Amino acid sequence: MGKIILIRHGESELNVKGVYYGILNPALTEKGRDQAQKTREILKEFDYHKIYCSDLKRALDTAEIVNIKELDLQIDEELRELNFGIFEGHTYEELLEKYPTELEKSQKNWESYNYITGESVLELQKRAIGFINKKVNLEENTVLVTHWGIINTILSYYFSNGLDAYWKFSVKNAGVVIIEFSDGYPILKGLNIGG
Repeated sequence: MGKIILIRHGESELNVKGVYYGILNPALTEKGRDQAQKTREILKEFDYHKIYCSDLKRALDTAEIVNIKELDLQIDEELRELNFGIFEGHTYEELLEKYPTELEKSQKNWESYNYITGESVLELQKRAIGFINKKVNLEENTVLVTHWGIINTILSYYFSNGLDAYWKFSVKNAGVVIIEFSDGYPILKGLNIGG
């Protein structure tokens, strides 16, 4: 019986600004670093065999803080957040003004809408689950330090039909989510631990 231990990065500078950002690469705030320190204490309770993280700074910095066992970090861009394309760096209000048609399309068809020069949530989920299928041994405990979108696509995949539950989980910055696998069957054992 193994676990996937999902950790969302701590608060970043762009979380504070309230803009759309996925592949932009801000640093953690001081609060974000404090959140990661608290998550490090939680990770003491788990014996994990591997730790993977997104290559984006906010996730990488979080992973370096929480990695209580000091294992080699496996850095992988497949764990990056959703690429919002032309929406990157804009507030909702700015998008209403600059890209009103695209914003409306993104809301009506949020699952399959492909952000111009970006990707769709369906593509994000395919990437996240592909990563697990290729690289994660479900018989061991594996930590993934990543982003809200990746975590929610994984939760939705295992606990609903496709993306039905994508918006139904609220994972806080530096929050820990635990999925335990019993003969490949996923069981949600924790949500927002510490976050």
